[in-house]
Amino acid sequence: MKNNQVAEQINQTIEDIWIMLEKMERAYTNFSLNNQQYVLLTLVMRHPSCSPSELADKMAITKSAVSQQLTKLEQDGYIMKRQHEEDKRAFSVELGEKGLLYKQEVEAFNQQITEKYHAHLTTEELAEMLATLEKMKKILCEF
Repeated sequence: MKNNQVAEQINQTIEDIWIMLEKMERAYTNFSLNNQQYVLLTLVMRHPSCSPSELADKMAITKSAVSQQLTKLEQDGYIMKRQHEEDKRAFSVELGEKGLLYKQEVEAFNQQITEKYHAHLTTEELAEMLATLEKMKKILCEF
């Protein structure tokens, strides 16, 4: 098999895995979120107290689009906006009550996936795969 074909297969496999994990997680957590809300909540879980501007940058979408989704997430109890003490015009985004429940379910789902990985792959295989994926991520960040 040629290098181009292998690289294309790698990309396709990564996409397939991502789609599978996304479907499985959504079925497991059973929250009705659109794609942008899902990504926003994931970012807020990974980067607590992020500003809407930082979220927009991380998602590569407009601040207006982020603001619309944050308003909906706030109305539904997934997030809370906290005003900065020094700059009263600025605020950060944190998980609300429903967002904390969502986080717990995502963590439980991730634990199940981790157990499946350990049941079928050795620690060495997992470490090697992680190192390779991190190299690929670094290559893509240089793109």
